Amino acid sequence: MLLQVVVLVAGLAVASATECGGTVRVPPAPQNGTTIVSPNHPQAYPAFALCNWIINGSTPGPLYFHVNAFQTENTAGSCLRGDYLKFSERVNGTIVQIGKILCGQDPVKQFQSKTNLVQAVFVSNHEGQLGGFNILVSSNAPCGGPVAVLSNGSVDAQTIQSPNYPNIYLPDSYCSWTVTSSKGSHISLQFVDANLESGSETAPLDYVRITEVIDGSIVQIGRNLTGSFSGVLLRAKTNAVNVVFVSDGSSNHKGFRLQVSAEVPEKVIVVAGATAVLQSPNHPNNYPANAYQLYDITGPIGSKLQFDPEVFRTEAGEDYLELTEVVDGVTVRIGTRLSGSAMPRRILAQTNQVKALFVSDGTSQYFGFRFAVTIQVPCVNSVIVPDFGIAAFTSPNFPRNYPNNVSCSYNITAPEGSQIHLTATEFAVEETVQCVSDRLTFFETVDGEVKILGESFCGNIGPNGLISQTNNVQALFISNGVSEGLGFRIIASNGGFRR
Repeated sequence: MLLQVVVLVAGLAVASATECGGTVRVPPAPQNGTTIVSPNHPQAYPAFALCNWIINGSTPGPLYFHVNAFQTENTAGSCLRGDYLKFSERVNGTIVQIGKILCGQDPVKQFQSKTNLVQAVFVSNHEGQLGGFNILVSSNAPCGGPVAVLSNGSVDAQTIQSPNYPNIYLPDSYCSWTVTSSKGSHISLQFVDANLESGSETAPLDYVRITEVIDGSIVQIGRNLTGSFSGVLLRAKTNAVNVVFVSDGSSNHKGFRLQVSAEVPEKVIVVAGATAVLQSPNHPNNYPANAYQLYDITGPIGSKLQFDPEVFRTEAGEDYLELTEVVDGVTVRIGTRLSGSAMPRRILAQTNQVKALFVSDGTSQYFGFRFAVTIQVPCVNSVIVPDFGIAAFTSPNFPRNYPNNVSCSYNITAPEGSQIHLTATEFAVEETVQCVSDRLTFFETVDGEVKILGESFCGNIGPNGLISQTNNVQALFISNGVSEGLGFRIIASNGGFRR
């Protein structure tokens, strides 16, 4: 009769048996793990074996098990009817089984615990003794870690895959990869293959989630990816992303294979007094299908960039150009996405650094776009009204649409002692209640006090016979980033008006 002694270790029932079992200490990562083996392995284990191991990790966190060899009696219906190996641990005060009970000749190859204290029990009956098992126990996670992708370097792509791919992944897995690339580049991620346990996007069972940090906030790229798919392409806006794979404890599948690479923006340098060019790939020939082209446009420190369209034609709604910049620490889009055949207006940035992104799909391709990129000249104008004569001034870009986000001032001066007469011959400015958006406003200084002359003008009604009290008027035209119009043409005269 086999002698058995039952003790209690950290709340786990432990039995010791002659010739097998005991306490196993697992070294901390990154040291190699240790193994537990059946009695006499690789020779046949004895009948009536009862082996108990307490497996204790040296550091907090899960333990990882890799089955190097496994061969026990194969019983129909339930492993408990024959020879088997069972792992358990205490989680939140309750003893729970880890994975399934192992028996036969084709058990799961890898699994992991939730804690660093595990009990393993091996039992054999009186018949069918085989070669037994050899199982590696380690503190080294089988997945996750840093992944470096070098743009313009020796490594231009890396592969991330689920544990044990293309064989089934572990139950209760949690893998986290931190992917980084060179400064100024952007990470691209494409799934070559994926087969995960299905679930909904909001309540996935097994899934991959990809995030990045933008303006100090964690932003998810795409959705939670679950089920079976391939060819999914995701692109980050930065050079650092986090890829997380999570599986539950139920059904397990083949997993996924993900290729990560770095995309380097095309540099456009703008210098004072010169014109740079921003254009689509292959211009003036048609741009390619499925293009994803990034641009970094930079001007002198303290300057503001100006984009004047020369040609523009893309597939409407599908292929587009988008410009962004960082204002007060926040990434903002400049105007709207540009797409189709309509010629865009002049684009004025608020800073000297703009990022552009051009995207095309796989259907129709056209000649794309070309912009002249320069440094903005301050919109300050001097208007001199001759005695008994007239002078005219217009909105920027007139008679074409004025740009968004513009602020233009006009200093209108007539001969000493005269008054200024203002009339619009053309006027089309975005209309809002009380002209709170795009507007033209006139000011003058009377007796040392700055006063509004008339009211702010917007919509289709401009000044008509507006008369100042003095010979000097300041006009200010402001547009926002929402809409634009033809603008205005104003005639200023003194017509012999005298105070």
